[in-house]
Amino acid sequence: MLWIIVVLLVNLLVETTVSFTVVVPGDPIAAHVGSTVILPCWISPPENAEALEIRWYRHDQFNNPIVFYRDGKLQDVQECFRNRSSLALRSDQSGGLKDGDVSLQLEKLTFQDEDSFHCEVSGDRKYDSKVVDLKITDSSGPWMALFFSVLICALLGLVGLILYKYREKRTGKKPATEDREEETLERLRKEVVGDINIEELRKHAVEITIDRERLHPDLTLSKDCKTVRDSKDYQHTGEGFPFELCAFGAQRFTSGRHYWEVQLVQTNTAPKNYWLIGVVKHGHFTARDRSALTPSAGFWFLCSDGPQGFHINTDPPVKLSLTPRPEQLGVLFDYDEGLLAFYNVTESKHLLTISSRFSGSVVPLFNPGAGDLSPLKILDCPKPVESTAEPPAESAVESSDDP
Repeated sequence: MLWIIVVLLVNLLVETTVSFTVVVPGDPIAAHVGSTVILPCWISPPENAEALEIRWYRHDQFNNPIVFYRDGKLQDVQECFRNRSSLALRSDQSGGLKDGDVSLQLEKLTFQDEDSFHCEVSGDRKYDSKVVDLKITDSSGPWMALFFSVLICALLGLVGLILYKYREKRTGKKPATEDREEETLERLRKEVVGDINIEELRKHAVEITIDRERLHPDLTLSKDCKTVRDSKDYQHTGEGFPFELCAFGAQRFTSGRHYWEVQLVQTNTAPKNYWLIGVVKHGHFTARDRSALTPSAGFWFLCSDGPQGFHINTDPPVKLSLTPRPEQLGVLFDYDEGLLAFYNVTESKHLLTISSRFSGSVVPLFNPGAGDLSPLKILDCPKPVESTAEPPAESAVESSDDP
């Protein structure tokens, strides 16, 4: 009887000494596009984790981990997180792995990084796992610099106005340029506090046409190469979005900022339910299925898939809620800054910005979907209401006919 009690006590002691709990924050972690974030995860009670197995992975990618630590070193890193993911300290007071800190650091964040991340720690008769939710918000990037530039100009204009008023009070003369200065100041105030300035975006407008030579045979293109839709003979199976119906811009971009607009509704018809708009690396024109149309393969786009809603082409895709449904979509492609932004022109609203790195030549990408009454039409952007005194910047557009 005594030996049974001894065995039970030993087993209880072993179970007590080998157990631990993985701890993570209760609330989601929020970070900006382009920034660095640490997803905290640690063992409680603290113990040395150097001999344990640590696996960080997305919610449905256990076998494709972001970071996999075993035998005292990193064993594997997911391709899209290579050179920007590592185990890190959750605070300056942390003792690292020796103290049970198994936190994950992610650098150069993109919208595609938003997800649920599993922190799993295991060892001999030890195992626990918890989930950390990461939320990505839009980074201000160059737009914040533009905001402060406009703000500084407005403040300088205000100071100038005060000096003019002071001179008028002393001399009794009204400066000849006062009316123009007041108009400029008022315009700057509106730009500082107003919504998205479509006129400002249109200063970067370029003419976009569709390359007829690389047009999918089941698409119909207008004579001016600006309106495209599925042909009457195209038989869509109805099984998902027809990603193969792609059309490509005849212009190539290798630098600079470029803007164009696309009409997604016809008179007396509902807005299009199915469309895909973005950019693609030049030469990546082979029709592929959805799983291959990723940023790593040279595709960046926003897709409207009818009742399935909107998504951007991450792996896995990230779904979005865009209300109301865009009737006229603005696209701003900034090659140098690595930004692809979308705007609801009718509502003067910014929808989203995709952050990435571009290399080589990049061309516009269009897909009109199938079954809609309305075609997809590339618009000629009207000239901005207010012209600038500066000469127009040189375009970085290359004709696809160039050698």
